[in-house]
Amino acid sequence: MAEAQKPGKAADSQFTETDVLSRIESILRFTTDELANSEVRAQAFEKLTEFEAQLLYQQRNISSALENVQKYRDEIEKEWHKEKAVRENTLDLMAARMKDLHETLRAQEYLLDYAATEQKFLRALLVELRDKKALGEAEVEKILAGHESLLAELSRKAKK
Repeated sequence: MAEAQKPGKAADSQFTETDVLSRIESILRFTTDELANSEVRAQAFEKLTEFEAQLLYQQRNISSALENVQKYRDEIEKEWHKEKAVRENTLDLMAARMKDLHETLRAQEYLLDYAATEQKFLRALLVELRDKKALGEAEVEKILAGHESLLAELSRKAKK
């Protein structure tokens, strides 16, 4: 084997059998330790690879869940906008209906006013006919002019 130089000895001195065996034993121990360490490292690498695969699997699951949550949120937002549009349309329809009802009420009030003034006019005409028993042309024209002015006044009120 290899020769080592010791101080004070000749260059051709040889190792003793015990030295050689001791060195072989230490090399064997070193090799055994290295094999054990490499096996431990291989197992650690396998575990690390498995852990990485599990992390990737979990990351995919989380990404999928986040996508589903986003889709659900988008659907909820779309539904909310639809409901908002329906509520706004309903309010617009209700406002239009209230306006129509208000106009109908105003028309009915004008009709009641007209009927009341027409009734008042007709009662006055009946009283006058009963008192005079006959009317002349001037009196009929006066009555018709009064009726026309009544209609004009009611028309003016209706336009307000």
